[in-house]
Amino acid sequence: MVSERVSAKRAALRQRIIEVALEAFSSRGFEATTTADIADTLQMTGPSLYHYFRTKEELFFACMDHILEQLHASVTKAAAGKGTVRERMARVLQAQLKVELGSGGAASLVNAHLYGPQYLTQVLSPERREALRLRQRALVQVFRELIDEGVASGEFVVANTRVTTFNVLAVLQYSSVWYRPKKGLRLSDLMEAQVAAAMQLLGVPVAAPKAASPARKRRP
Repeated sequence: MVSERVSAKRAALRQRIIEVALEAFSSRGFEATTTADIADTLQMTGPSLYHYFRTKEELFFACMDHILEQLHASVTKAAAGKGTVRERMARVLQAQLKVELGSGGAASLVNAHLYGPQYLTQVLSPERREALRLRQRALVQVFRELIDEGVASGEFVVANTRVTTFNVLAVLQYSSVWYRPKKGLRLSDLMEAQVAAAMQLLGVPVAAPKAASPARKRRP
């Protein structure tokens, strides 16, 4: 019987493999990344890596499944908190952005291989693509139900809940595609701007920026 200590050690290594593979797939793409590259980074042998993931496709699926699971857990927790619908939605938007922007290009990688060109979507088997789409639909449902709740309470004003849901997600998901930390825009400022942009799609007016305090005159 495998001890709890051994099981925990294996689980930790499996998670580490996924993290390293995610970074490799995000930076180089699926085709240009080999399992040998990942094993070398981890200082593992090929057979040792295959003990956890038998094929590159299996490892790639585990990586994308991990990101979607992380996203769903984060937004579900935020949506279940206390406060008005607007307050909860703001937390949900922030939670999604934290995962999107904190995972490098991994979130963009997921969307590309689910909804991108045919040669990208066919990297995974139909069964695995469907499993990821089910996770994505569950994520979309969190947003849609919260928007419906806001419309019912009068806190949100939208013409079409379904369309608005995908527009809000587009604002969040595209952030990781173009944002570069070294281009002068702080992460906190980006998140604040994107939350405000998403809220505008829900009919929530954006507060006017605070006027700068007048400079004090120096005494002679």
